Amino acid sequence: MKRLILTFLALFMIKSPAFAGVDWSSTGMQMVGQIVANPAAFFYDFQQDLEGTTPLPPGKSFGIQTGLFPTLIPLTYTNASAKLRLHAEGRIAPGVPQVDLIGGYWDMMAAKMATKNSQTIDSAKFGGYYVGAIVTSSVSPRVRTFWGYKHSQLNAKLDFKAGQEPEFLGTKINSFDTGFKDDFFIAGIETPKGVGKLWSIQLNYGLKTQTISSKVSWYGKFFELGLNIYPEGVLVVHPVWNFHLNF
Repeated sequence: MKRLILTFLALFMIKSPAFAGVDWSSTGMQMVGQIVANPAAFFYDFQQDLEGTTPLPPGKSFGIQTGLFPTLIPLTYTNASAKLRLHAEGRIAPGVPQVDLIGGYWDMMAAKMATKNSQTIDSAKFGGYYVGAIVTSSVSPRVRTFWGYKHSQLNAKLDFKAGQEPEFLGTKINSFDTGFKDDFFIAGIETPKGVGKLWSIQLNYGLKTQTISSKVSWYGKFFELGLNIYPEGVLVVHPVWNFHLNF
């Protein structure tokens, strides 16, 4: 488990001259300690990376999405998300906003593989889902604002075989069975930059945890590239790459 967590950290920490004086060994152990203390919150940040919380483009009625990085690669989060437009902007009357339903599910393949091949892990389950709705209105021909709600939940369970429990700071870890769930308020703005291309900025506020996260993304015809920022997370900045199709 410790080796797995350190691998995750190595994939996201970029060393630069500005950090030349940092004691990376000490910092890494401190981060590992934070993850062990609350593993569900750590893995949940990656769940948010795959969640599709932007509205469908104008003229589209249905969309599907798969998170590629860092969710599928390297974390093996097999995942699928969908968006369904309930109402197009202005269909009933001028000024009536667009309404979309959103939702998705993921499951970590590495957890199942670890259970089959490991001599120390007895069982492992990592997965989660989210559901919500997005309301979108145009404030000008080139700017749309959107507001929404989502409920997200993660479940994480790991059991070690008797006599094979790993140690951390002199303490044996028999298992952990935890989860993370919250309801979020979403607010954002988007502006088109071409046919099927747009920039999007959004803020998410967790009503239960009272935490704020943000996302800046470029949304193209097939791919979304973005940066997710979790000020209170172990890894504050996540580069994100998602694939989508809209119909």
